[in-house]
Amino acid sequence: MNILVLGGSGFLSGRFVQHALAAGHQLICVTRGQKPLDPRISQHISLPREEIPYNLPDTIAYQVVVDFIGMNPEQLQQTIALARKCQRLIMISSDYAYHPAHRPLFLREEQARFSDLPDYGGAKRQAEERILHAQNNGMVQAIILRPPHIYGPGSWPGTIPKHGRRATLLEEIQSGKPLQLLGGGLGLIQPIHVDDLARIIVALLDNERAYGEDFTACGPDLLSHLDYYRTIAELLEQPLSVTPYCPEGPAPDVNAYVGGHRCYDRSKLARLLPEFTYTPFRLGMAEWVRHLIATSSSQQRVKT
Repeated sequence: MNILVLGGSGFLSGRFVQHALAAGHQLICVTRGQKPLDPRISQHISLPREEIPYNLPDTIAYQVVVDFIGMNPEQLQQTIALARKCQRLIMISSDYAYHPAHRPLFLREEQARFSDLPDYGGAKRQAEERILHAQNNGMVQAIILRPPHIYGPGSWPGTIPKHGRRATLLEEIQSGKPLQLLGGGLGLIQPIHVDDLARIIVALLDNERAYGEDFTACGPDLLSHLDYYRTIAELLEQPLSVTPYCPEGPAPDVNAYVGGHRCYDRSKLARLLPEFTYTPFRLGMAEWVRHLIATSSSQQRVKT
């Protein structure tokens, strides 16, 4: 299958490229050209997405568009235009599209209420609505994927303020200083390994039953944020010291989405991909911690 990839050099999109190539697909990637791409891709269009020529579908043949970088409705309107001939589109959205004030435990897609806030989550939902409008008007058939926290090589560890996505998190744990975890880290999450999410996207590319549907794409393990950090500490063979961070009222580093649980029913995607195997969280985290330590050691050797 020929795939037009909006992205291809990022955390998730880069892993998708690797898995899609391994599955025998041909890729045309659109990036800003700031990072190198796998030389095996068929074509690299090095342009800001706003400069993609409007007639691209007339000059390049592809069967599906996968958008990793669409952040708002205007960008997704462009993506819909790029999919006008192939009529197939996969959007990587976010669980932030779910309204933070209406998240029952084990939220199912069909019962979801969506964000209308003027922020990242609200913009993602507005982008989804552009797709749904186009789909209802027969312009495209789309898959919308909403992953929660994605972990693994290519990113930094950490899930919540004040220790979210930090290059220094391992060193902070090893130092023995207490981590300030929001609410003591008791919120629930279902992290998904970046390779699992990339493989899910590959598995859905030609799955007829997936188009026209939306899915929460979360990992198999339900754990607390505290469990997440505690697992890292155990893998480092370090005790974990935690101080609850409980701001009174609005705090500049706490958005509306991270204060509650991010806990979802997994059955809809499981029915579609019943044989799919996920990476157990502890195994995936152990591999990631080894990668981070090896990368840090390599960088230190280069500096010296």
